[in-house]
Amino acid sequence: MVKAICHSPLAIRCRFTSRQSPIASRQSLPFTGEVALDFSLGDLPVRVKVLTLNIWGLSGNWERRCHLIAKLLKQEQPDIVGLQEVCYLRGSGLVGENQAVILARIAGYPFWHFVPAHRSETKTIGQAVLSRCPITAVDILPFPSDPSDPKDTEDRVALWVRVALGRGIEFCVTHLSLSRKARERSVRELVAWLWRISDAPKILVGDLNDEPNSPPIQFLLTETNPPFVDAWQSVNGAEGGYTFPSHNPKHRIDYVLFSPPDAFVVEEVRLVGDVPDAGGIYPSDHLGLVATLKFAK
Repeated sequence: MVKAICHSPLAIRCRFTSRQSPIASRQSLPFTGEVALDFSLGDLPVRVKVLTLNIWGLSGNWERRCHLIAKLLKQEQPDIVGLQEVCYLRGSGLVGENQAVILARIAGYPFWHFVPAHRSETKTIGQAVLSRCPITAVDILPFPSDPSDPKDTEDRVALWVRVALGRGIEFCVTHLSLSRKARERSVRELVAWLWRISDAPKILVGDLNDEPNSPPIQFLLTETNPPFVDAWQSVNGAEGGYTFPSHNPKHRIDYVLFSPPDAFVVEEVRLVGDVPDAGGIYPSDHLGLVATLKFAK
């Protein structure tokens, strides 16, 4: 059973099915089938600001990095945030809580949703969405690891939400495998799943673990119908955009994508988290990406 967060006076009837459970959330209502939203949310907002960041789990100096990430979120004020490598480790203090909960609390996000992808004896790691507006619907797509593939060692997951901005914004965050074979399989499953949910415009963000000219990314940009648009590339072409590693970025593997191409106009897109603190600590081992998307219609 999938659960959703809703702190809103809106009357909601939503039903979803999913292949994975349980998931953690701030406040939850059960879903048991397909979407049936029973309210009017008015006109779409003029624009939406989104941010994606792989937060590197509990690696590095998490206590310090936590406050750097929260500071970044407060400075940028994105409407919706997609986080990858979000970790929960039993313990106390900042180490013992779900990282999404900590960041939501410190940065002032009242709505959040976390879904586990991979579990071990000591920790759970997955994806999360933080939002300034209510999350009214949730679905998940698991990408189970392939035991026969030595590079595909962890289960992965995509998290889709609908956020109550205007008539609703569909936003998805994922973190793809280190295996090229698995990534190629996952993007095909991902696209088919997203358009089965609805035909509304989609924003897709995350650490896709591949360069722009790779087969998985090219599938998203050129082979799907409708294709996705790479927000960075639409403004900057093939120049820059490198996100990993943060101290000396050489790889562009983190993305803000949207579909269909005529759904949004990219007003701004840039890298964030690229300045270390006085002690040389970066918010993460990845740089973040923030984009402001204007609704085109």
